[in-house]
Amino acid sequence: MNKKMLLFFTCLIFSIAVFLAVFFPVFTFDKPTGKYQIGTLTYHFTDSSRNEMFTSQLNQKREIILQLWYPTNNHFNKDFAPYIENGKTVTEALANIFGYPKLFFIHLRYVKSNAIFKAAISDDKKKYPVLIYLTGVNGSRHFSTFQIQELVSQGYIVAGMDNPGAVALMCFPDGRTIKGLPIEKIKALIDQSIENGLTIPTLNKMELKDGIIPYFSEDVSFAINCLEKINENDFQKTLSNRIDLTKIGVFGVSLGGIVAAEAVAKDNRIKACLIMESRISKNVMKKGLQIPTMIMTRDAETMRLEREKSGGWTEKDIETHQYTMKNIYDRLPSAGYFIQIPKMFHVDFLDTPLWFPFGKYMGLTGQRKTKEVHQIINRLSVAFFDRELKRTSDEFLNHAHEKYPEIIYLKK
Repeated sequence: MNKKMLLFFTCLIFSIAVFLAVFFPVFTFDKPTGKYQIGTLTYHFTDSSRNEMFTSQLNQKREIILQLWYPTNNHFNKDFAPYIENGKTVTEALANIFGYPKLFFIHLRYVKSNAIFKAAISDDKKKYPVLIYLTGVNGSRHFSTFQIQELVSQGYIVAGMDNPGAVALMCFPDGRTIKGLPIEKIKALIDQSIENGLTIPTLNKMELKDGIIPYFSEDVSFAINCLEKINENDFQKTLSNRIDLTKIGVFGVSLGGIVAAEAVAKDNRIKACLIMESRISKNVMKKGLQIPTMIMTRDAETMRLEREKSGGWTEKDIETHQYTMKNIYDRLPSAGYFIQIPKMFHVDFLDTPLWFPFGKYMGLTGQRKTKEVHQIINRLSVAFFDRELKRTSDEFLNHAHEKYPEIIYLKK
């Protein structure tokens, strides 16, 4: 190879490296603001009472992965856990789902969380309230890490759970996986839970007249059963008798919010609910919610702006989101909060803007700065759960409209 060719390839490699570093950075999460550091453990459970619906294999039982993040005082160990467990297989699944080159997601394999694997739980409190986190379609339990880590730093245990069949890829310890359904298929099953369609959708030849949301909500109740087992006798020798099962909250974004509300309507062990950017199922619309609930979303014009920039969001989608969320808030008999944050897009509720920092110039994310959006979500989330589970008098909720006057903020 002559000197000119060598120089050309050297410049080409350097240019590619700079491009990737700028547009697909191996980012770091902001340090959470609470006093606790973060530990994490992962658990695998099988629900022997239910069959797995997302496989054609007969009599296979439903399995879930629970990842628990919890408060620790370990300030010295900096060997942080990966942002995404099974990062290689999950990022490849994301590339296949969205039809992008794998190169667009490779950097996520190298991102670290602020969590330390199997750190000792803090002795500051005898027990900590627990929050169950639920993600959206083609998501992962890791994709709200900015929010999860902040909540843990403020003294919560967070149990992140993937709904197999809806998330991008469900990875089990023995190497088995369950791929998420194609978006058209899973959307039909979700839509049927919102309102009856002209035809009843099927899954592996089973008709689901109420759609898939009731099945997913049973995962939440099973997860609470699993938390009870961990609290009684944690085989990982870390969380026994440290989970306050009288103070259980649930929060979710998009599909996760739909499932969270459905779980609340069916399981009275849950005491507080945060719904982010979600329609509400027909079952919940019929019954209503009876516990303190915060609803976080955007205004209809911002949804239309997102459609203009990046597609999706039919008028029916917008109408259903706006009507069902506001209606369920209006009917809350106890503490409730309804928040609309303008100029933020759907993915801004997640970590996704951190993946692609130039996303707003491509119409993928809203016009607010990512750091500002995440701070708003975190402050409201912590204040809500502090008030409803810890019974602290957080004045932030009383004056949130003064801090962010552009936000539509309703409370009861």
